[in-house]
This record gives sequence, structure tokens and C-alpha cells, in this order.
Amino acid sequence: MKKKPILLFLSLAGLVLLGFFVLPGSLTSPTPTIEDPGGSLKSSRITTEKLETRPKPESESTEWWISEPTAHPGQKEYAEAHPEEEAKERVEAEQEAREEAEETAEEQEKEPTEERALTEAEKDAVNQFLTQMTSENWREVRTVLLSSYKDGTIPRHPFVENTFWSKVGEVGGEKAADELLADSDPAFPKILEGWGKKNPQGLFEYLWNLKINDPKVQKYLAETNNRELPLLDQFSNGIIEGLLRADSSEAINDAHVEQISGIIDRFMENDPQKADSLMREFSSRVVKGQNPEALKEWVSYYEKPNLQAAAVQRVIESGAFDENPADAAEFAWSLEKDQPRRTALSAAYARLANDTKGHDPFVTAAQLNEMNKGADRDFALNGFAHGLVHQDPEAALEWAREISNEGFRKVVVENISRRIKKERPKARQPTE
Repeated sequence: MKKKPILLFLSLAGLVLLGFFVLPGSLTSPTPTIEDPGGSLKSSRITTEKLETRPKPESESTEWWISEPTAHPGQKEYAEAHPEEEAKERVEAEQEAREEAEETAEEQEKEPTEERALTEAEKDAVNQFLTQMTSENWREVRTVLLSSYKDGTIPRHPFVENTFWSKVGEVGGEKAADELLADSDPAFPKILEGWGKKNPQGLFEYLWNLKINDPKVQKYLAETNNRELPLLDQFSNGIIEGLLRADSSEAINDAHVEQISGIIDRFMENDPQKADSLMREFSSRVVKGQNPEALKEWVSYYEKPNLQAAAVQRVIESGAFDENPADAAEFAWSLEKDQPRRTALSAAYARLANDTKGHDPFVTAAQLNEMNKGADRDFALNGFAHGLVHQDPEAALEWAREISNEGFRKVVVENISRRIKKERPKARQPTE
């Protein structure tokens, strides 16, 4: 990974981050290194409209495709010997952050919460209450908290919920994580940021050893209608948030870039899927407040296709091109390598599915109908379909069925159906 140009970009952007990365086996070292369980690893530096009036594909399909849970999503070339598995690998890597944010918002909306801001005295009272929590009694504390919501002693407020689960992560760490995962509890990812702030080393090692195809993980994903990439990104967020608070540094410097590059490189050798996740979370801290041209340069710094794909996805999903959403698609089409271009197309066409800054999604629909069938169009369709989930679930499924690659189509329809069930429970549910 190219460190000096990245540092220059960050310096010019005036990006401020706190802390430095500390890696396994070196929590107190100013120049930490990661140690793989099998030995040291080398760094590779270098409102819904009627059907007749909404954006609509030209052909109609009555087929419903539901596939099995995804395998390792490593995003390889489009035509493979196992198209269904490879399509699943590609599509999962294109949804993560935007969907994770949408799902979190949806979950919070389902629970009645108090809208007013808590006073400092109320926040202090909550924090004082949670000081009683330990790794052994957090479930009992949760029971008391729920009772307090009912009798009005404590307001049900996002601050209370977030603080509670953060504290569970701090005091419970791996033990609490194992319990929640074994129970397929939807709260499992809520403890990760608190765990990372308290013990980034422990959270890093847990992620390093986590097998996404472990039956417990797959059971959790199935029972909570969650997906693999959003879950991994919550791990990555917890690690980065924790590591950035490790010292009192006020700005990112060469050491920070070296450490960030190192942790991503090591995951590239151990599990590229996790490296992509860390790249997305790192990029999300870079894009804020930056102009599109600078962000295009940020994307170009990465030579490895999967890392460039992770970076460009976050850049587009950040809304950097929302002043003129069509620019995102133009940027996506300009990318030479297949993986980043197709990831960017999914992200760009998801933005174009909405009327951002007055953009007319019917214009995009017409363009999609005119495109030649192929991998690029399939990824654009994937993004457009996902972008329609909230405003028109039925249209989202129609567009997903237009994908030409059978394996990819199965995965996209499965994922959109899952999102509708979780995020739009009152909408007409898809049937097999």
C-alpha cells in the first residue's frame, strides 16, 4: 500500500484522528506489529407509486429465486466455474455500510424511545447505574433496566441503550460476545465498539480467529436477518475506534498510516474479506468533508483491486457526489479494473435510485433498460434494486430479477427479500 501519498492527502485534507494502532503482541509499543498465531506475517507495502408509474424494467419476470447462505465473499472475476458462489461473494461486498446504517436506524425506530435530549444529570445517573455492571451480572442489570423503562424510572432513550451495550462490551468482552452469539441475540454486534475501546487487542484477536462460516455465526445471521459484511464492519469499527484512542495524538502521521497499512496487509494474507472491511471503515474516516476530486485521488492510491473497491464504495456511499449523483456513475464507469468498477457501479446506482438533489430515477431506469446485458449492467442493477428497497420494495425485486447472471440474480433477490422482511415488515412480503 502507498503510504506517503496517502499521508500527503490526509495532511492536505486536515484530517484529525486520535490515537495510534496497536496490534497483537505489542499493546504498549510505539511501533507495534501483528503476530499471526502461526508466526510473524510480512507486510506487502506497495411514498410508493403504482406499478405502472414507477421506474420499471422492460421485461416482466414471475420467477422468485432464493439461494443458500453465502460463502466467502472474495469478489473474483465475473465468469467463474461456480457462478452462484462467486456471485454471492461479489454482491455481499457491495452492500455493507449503507445497509448497516439503514438497518440500525430501522431497529431503533421499532422500539419506542424518548425523543428529548437527556440532561447531563440524567446521563450521569445512567452512567452511575451502569458502574454496578460486571461480566457476571450484566444480564441481571439488563432485566433491571427493562423494568425501569416500564415504570418510568429510566427513560428509554438511545443514549441509555448505547451506553448499556457499550458497557457490556467493556466488562464482558469475549465472554459476553460468546454468550450473545450462541443465543443468536441481535445485540451481539452492539457490544463491539465498547469492547474495542476497552481492549482493542482482544477484539482484534477475536476477529482474527472468527470463522464467518462457523455454524454459530451462520445461525446468528439467519435468525437475525443479518448479513456477513455488515457484521464484519462492526468488528472493524470497534477495533479502529479503540485503537485510535490509544494515545493523545491529535493528527494522523506516518506512524498511523504505517500501522493502518500493516493491519490491512496482514488481514490480506489471512482473510481478504476482513481486510476489505477494515479498508472500508478506515476510508469512512477519510471521506468526511472532502471534495470529489480529492476522493478520486484517494481511491487511485490503492493498487489492489479489492482494496480499491472497498475505498470507492465508501467514497460513493458517503454522498460525496450527491450534488450531482450522475457524477458517481461517471466515476464508476471510468475505473479500469473490473472489481472496483463493478463495486462502484452498485454503489452509484443505489444513489441514483433516489431523487437525490432532484435527480429523476426514471432517467436512470431508462438508461438501465438500454444497457447491453453483462456483468457491468448486472452490478448496476444490483445497486438500483437495493436503492429502491425503502421506497418501493416490489419494484426493487422486479429490477433484481433483471440481472442476467443466474447465480448473481439468486443472491440479489435473496438479499433484497431479507432486507424487506427486516426493514419493511409492513410491506407485502415476497413469497418463494
